Amino acid sequence: MTDTRSLIVVFDGLRPDMVTPALMPHLHAFQSAYSRFPKSRCVFPSETRVNAAALATGCTAGRHGVVGNQFHAAAVFPDRWIRTSEREDLLAADAVFTGGLIQVPSLGERLAAAGRTLAAVSTGSTGSGWLVHHRAEALGQFRWSVHGPLHSTPADAWAEIERRFGPPPATATPQTPRIDHATTILLDYVLPTLDPDVAILWFTDPDYTYHYRGIGSPETVAALLGVDAAFGRIIDAWQRAPDRDRRAIFVVSDHGHITNRDRIDLATAMTSGGFSVDTQADGPADLGLVPGSAAALTLRRRDNGLSRAVVDWLAEQPWCGALFSDGPDATAGAIAGTHNRGLLGLGSGRTADLVFTLAHDDAPGDGGWAGGGLHDSNLPPAGGNHGGLHPREMNNMLLAAGAAFRTGFVSPCPAGIIDVTPTVLHLLGLSATGCDGRVLSEALIDGDMPVHETRRLAMAAGRHAHHVTISRVGTTQYVDGGGRD
Repeated sequence: MTDTRSLIVVFDGLRPDMVTPALMPHLHAFQSAYSRFPKSRCVFPSETRVNAAALATGCTAGRHGVVGNQFHAAAVFPDRWIRTSEREDLLAADAVFTGGLIQVPSLGERLAAAGRTLAAVSTGSTGSGWLVHHRAEALGQFRWSVHGPLHSTPADAWAEIERRFGPPPATATPQTPRIDHATTILLDYVLPTLDPDVAILWFTDPDYTYHYRGIGSPETVAALLGVDAAFGRIIDAWQRAPDRDRRAIFVVSDHGHITNRDRIDLATAMTSGGFSVDTQADGPADLGLVPGSAAALTLRRRDNGLSRAVVDWLAEQPWCGALFSDGPDATAGAIAGTHNRGLLGLGSGRTADLVFTLAHDDAPGDGGWAGGGLHDSNLPPAGGNHGGLHPREMNNMLLAAGAAFRTGFVSPCPAGIIDVTPTVLHLLGLSATGCDGRVLSEALIDGDMPVHETRRLAMAAGRHAHHVTISRVGTTQYVDGGGRD
């Protein structure tokens, strides 16, 4: 089947284990009926804009170039980091980086080159909405953002949509009104009027509500029920479509979530440890820090003694998880006691010299849901969080349905968000050459079951032991998790 159109529905941050009959009845029934990938992974860092770009390109962060939700690039902003949630920052970076911010062809560009179309509808941030279809203006294609006409294209489409369906609702917790509005735009305008070859619909919940109310809060229950009801409308329309056999649906989340434990102020801790550190891209200190569940350090003073001292000190901190640097071989980092950051898909000149995660656990968190971790963020105590290497952060939702796919199928193979674009292209009979991801062949009616393997790689740094677990299918690599032993 080589002319199948696809709809990709993104549930931002959805934990797969929360898809239950009580919380998400429509999505639970859907995953039971079609193809499910329980071993699916996001790319690292397990952050939204990193994975928005991964979805749009089929590539890891080191390949597509968005190496963190926030990252340093002195040529763009010398006094601060790039805020990838903000479209204005992404446009500034896009103008500065040679070849643009996104370093590989995107789904929108690949489709346009083949005379095909992509339409995106987003209730996410202006950054994530831009990243899933970042060349929409240049390609003359469609992108609608809940944040208004400045972030949407073309302008006449925005005006027509506002005339027919009214302005977007105000932000709320949960974001159900905005999600319902976006679903209406997809079903009553995008699909019947534009009839794109591929459409992307991005739901900002449950991520938004997870963050600010907690994974197990009453507001999160309402968010899950609300976004599930919107998905129910989509499934109903799909099942009634006369050309249903030529339309596939992918369901994906961009990462998982865990509960915040204690906050670690990394800049203060490192200063107290005797290091010269700041958070600027081009500052006077020896170390440039981007904090987070996955923190990044640039070594401005190229000194083996400094790098050794930093790693030795971090290894002694009970809050430190796994450590990564550039490396001389496939597994070891250049700094003794660190893994090669290439294992994370971060082999890029935009990646900081040293990347480390914060410690986590699998004890019950908010509402009894397992999984928690230390953090350095402004999110509330016991709020949901992500970005690190907890397996529950890395485990994302991935489902596929349509005439090309097996029914009632549960894949035994590792898979990931990077596999969506290659599979969508395959269904249209187009090449996915250059993607890091693969075609999800095991779920196709006429597909083969690929060989796969999983390895746990251990590393010692003084008395500190840490690990990373990597799975492979052919040349495609997935990060399952990692942390302190």
